[in-house]
Amino acid sequence: MRHPEAATLALYAGGELGRLARMRLGRHLRRCPSCRREVEEFQRARRALREMGRQLPAGLDWDRLAAEMRANIHVGLAAGACVGPEPAAARPWPWRTAATAIPVAAVLLAGWLLQRPRLEPRLRADVVVLEAAPDGIALRQGHSMLKLQHPAGEDVSYAVNAQGALRARYVDADTGYVTVNFVYAQ
Repeated sequence: MRHPEAATLALYAGGELGRLARMRLGRHLRRCPSCRREVEEFQRARRALREMGRQLPAGLDWDRLAAEMRANIHVGLAAGACVGPEPAAARPWPWRTAATAIPVAAVLLAGWLLQRPRLEPRLRADVVVLEAAPDGIALRQGHSMLKLQHPAGEDVSYAVNAQGALRARYVDADTGYVTVNFVYAQ
């Protein structure tokens, strides 16, 4: 059987244990007479200390004690004045400034990362790529490109399929005709 430490028994005797620990220790004390005796001794010692604290020593002169305490305080203040001025207190960390600066720095960093120019991928000469651009659709193979352009600012709808085709459809603002560009790669 494992017995609790003396400090835990003393806390139990003083009623200073938490609820769960008190319940667990109470279960142990019901089964263990040696620990129960130790708790009773702690309780007796606490009562004896309380009784001794209530009795004042005989012949205690409160006025004399107060005068000695005042004199000691004055001596301490005078000694402190002789040593010199009190050193400047260390400046506390500017939490408000840091709390403002850190989110601002994070936003600036995110903006910079999002605005960095992206590198164009290297294209292999044997790969055919279809791409939609703001001003048209293009078929690219290596460094060669065929581009079908449409007027800038038109409302263009793009469609891509899994067979490797790209379609751009728009209505010409001047003529009202519908133009469809259809490019497929093999």
